[in-house]
Amino acid sequence: MSPSPAATPEWQMTTRARKSFIGLIVGAVIVLLAGSVWMTYDEQIRQDPGLRACSSFARRAPVELTEPEYQRLQDMFARSTKASLREHGVRAIEAAMTARGPSMVAVVRPSNAEAAALRAACVSEGALPR
Repeated sequence: MSPSPAATPEWQMTTRARKSFIGLIVGAVIVLLAGSVWMTYDEQIRQDPGLRACSSFARRAPVELTEPEYQRLQDMFARSTKASLREHGVRAIEAAMTARGPSMVAVVRPSNAEAAALRAACVSEGALPR
């Protein structure tokens, strides 16, 4: 026999309330764990925009870009959290850009010195193999 509601002390939870409370606690723990996993991924694993841009620009061959592509590449280097990539990437893009024709196609042709400095920065940050 289960005790009647009048016999249950006021401070004691019913079975249904206890299950709800435990579910609330388990849900809160799951949300906290998911948040900490996402923060770890976001801060440490997700690739820096400058590192992604390294693979597309560190080669010495000329690259033809439309104006939006050029702006996107420059912004990727400018938003990098790595100081060396930010410095060498933005400098290499600005020094290497030559506009061509009315279509606003940018031809990015880095000099040997700029490309070598950017490649060295990309290698030191681990974006490119040695």
